[in-house]
Amino acid sequence: MKTQGKRRPYAPRVPAEQRREQLLDAALRVVVTQGHSAATMDAVAEQAGVTKPVVYSQFRSRNELLTALLRREQRGAFQQVGKILPTEATGDPAAEVARMLADFLDAVQQAPDRWHCIVMPMSDMPPEFHAASARARSLALAQAEKIARWLLESVQAPAELDAEIVAHTVVTLFEMAARLVLTDPGRYQPERFVAAIRAAIGLTASR
Repeated sequence: MKTQGKRRPYAPRVPAEQRREQLLDAALRVVVTQGHSAATMDAVAEQAGVTKPVVYSQFRSRNELLTALLRREQRGAFQQVGKILPTEATGDPAAEVARMLADFLDAVQQAPDRWHCIVMPMSDMPPEFHAASARARSLALAQAEKIARWLLESVQAPAELDAEIVAHTVVTLFEMAARLVLTDPGRYQPERFVAAIRAAIGLTASR
């Protein structure tokens, strides 16, 4: 008697939008754990616990799936960062910068796979992803420079302390903090970074 191979469990019917998000979540997990090149339709189906036809019912091709993933994660990152950035320069600058760092690292912890793709080196990602990341970083730098000018003016810093250089330094610090929080959360808690930046700003203000 011929034995049949083990069949994948039947995926229960869910609303199309819910299924689409499930598949995008699965694709993101594959990209983070195995790399962009590993995110095939078969791999996404296996990660999501569905059959490949279910994936094709939502996305006509691998390129379409990964393009949708890129757009979703970029949109999500912009939404998260948009809630963090101040709309106007008011209040204590040191407290505001420390708050932004704390809120940013909280956002990283809320969506670790998303931010892994953004802040961790991933050489096999497509050019579109790197271009989108570069655009997002440019926007972050522009906002950071505005905040740096506000901070430097409030503490009457020397003119040689370049706001653009400070902005690059701060954005790089935020990225480095995110990488450490993602890769070694036991050692690098967000509170350590917040305390350090408060102290650093305090030293600058006391001069």
